[in-house]
Amino acid sequence: MKIVKKIILIAIVLAFVGAIVYKAVWSKPAQTAGGSSGLARAALPVNLQVIKPESFTETLPVTGSVEANESVILKSEVSGKIIGIFFSEGQHVARGTLLIKVYDDDLQAQLTKAQANLKLNEDQEARQRQLLDKEAVSRQEYDVSYANLQAAQADIALLESQISKTEIMAPFDGVIGFRKVSPGEYITPGTDIASLVNNDPAKIQFSVPEKYSQMLGRNTVIKYRLEGQPGERTASVYAVEPTIDQATRTMQLKALAPNQDGRLIPGAFARIQVQMETQNNVVLIPAESILSETAGQKVYLYRGGKVQPVMVETGTRTNNRVEIVKGIVPGDSVITTGMMQITPRTIVTPDKIN
Repeated sequence: MKIVKKIILIAIVLAFVGAIVYKAVWSKPAQTAGGSSGLARAALPVNLQVIKPESFTETLPVTGSVEANESVILKSEVSGKIIGIFFSEGQHVARGTLLIKVYDDDLQAQLTKAQANLKLNEDQEARQRQLLDKEAVSRQEYDVSYANLQAAQADIALLESQISKTEIMAPFDGVIGFRKVSPGEYITPGTDIASLVNNDPAKIQFSVPEKYSQMLGRNTVIKYRLEGQPGERTASVYAVEPTIDQATRTMQLKALAPNQDGRLIPGAFARIQVQMETQNNVVLIPAESILSETAGQKVYLYRGGKVQPVMVETGTRTNNRVEIVKGIVPGDSVITTGMMQITPRTIVTPDKIN
């Protein structure tokens, strides 16, 4: 009887253990297969952008500097002592205004003598011409008197030119800078006297990468801002350097900028936005949807309910979007969120479609 009781007890224990194992093994698959709640929890919600061609105007950000319309360092053409300074520092002067006078008394004395000699030669040439008409002198004698007259005239022209160089005039309208000489100072042709600047209109000089050299030209409108000054200004390109700088692979341009208020100071730093030509049928996607890898750049597409990685080639970049030139076509759905969590076996579900 004891043996029978042991057998029955063992059978009960085995049955109980078997029931527990059966429940553990078979109940979990049945629960998963019996509903979609487990699959829904495993799917990653993502945002999609459906690709549509767009019109796009590229804005190229570059830096440049302000230049004066005209600028010169005033110097003397002759050596001598300064006997007069006729300008103030910071003064606006008109073209032709006398700025500096250099001592010229010796030249004036020579001019007076040359003028007297000219009068003598003029009278001599007139008498010789009358005698030549009467055949009272030879042609050779008249030619000598005529040559002396021409020499006297040349002497006066030379002296007048030398005297004019003792007067330094403003070559254009502008503002005089700091004075670097004083009355009574002896100056030479290498002596700096002052700067003269005309900055209305001002010039904006800047460079663009070589690849844009065929897209820009005369009359291209640019927008720019100056450091420390509010507001945006506009200027128009008036000159393009005909060669590419081989060291920087850039092309230089200059634009004219109105400066009636005088706020554009030569040498100032400018932040420039160059408006390029509008392009049609451009594919643009958010910059954050692109992943950089060793092999290149990649995006994830949502096709047929599955994730598909695609290598792409990019073009122009804006602040938050990137042009795709190869790899994506209109109608594709690009995943724009959760890219770092996606693997080839990840199941995703669209959460928001743009």
